[in-house]
Amino acid sequence: MISGNDNLDLVCVGVSAVSTALQTSEVFSYISLGITILSSVVCLAYRIWKWYKDAKKDGKITPEEIDTLVEGVKDDITDAKE
Repeated sequence: MISGNDNLDLVCVGVSAVSTALQTSEVFSYISLGITILSSVVCLAYRIWKWYKDAKKDGKITPEEIDTLVEGVKDDITDAKE
């Protein structure tokens, strides 16, 4: 995983989970679901942007760096499923 994103990931997941759990109205539940999905997309985009920024420091992206990104994204997807 890419270091330094743990706090952002926890905040995104926490906000999404709490907002979804607290909704009692069906309409608000759908709105909350949309916010949860948007939050997940933003977190994923941030992870990719951060990875790209770190990977381009030396001027090229190596296969090992790509593997690091793929593993991080897989971990995020596994966490989201749980």
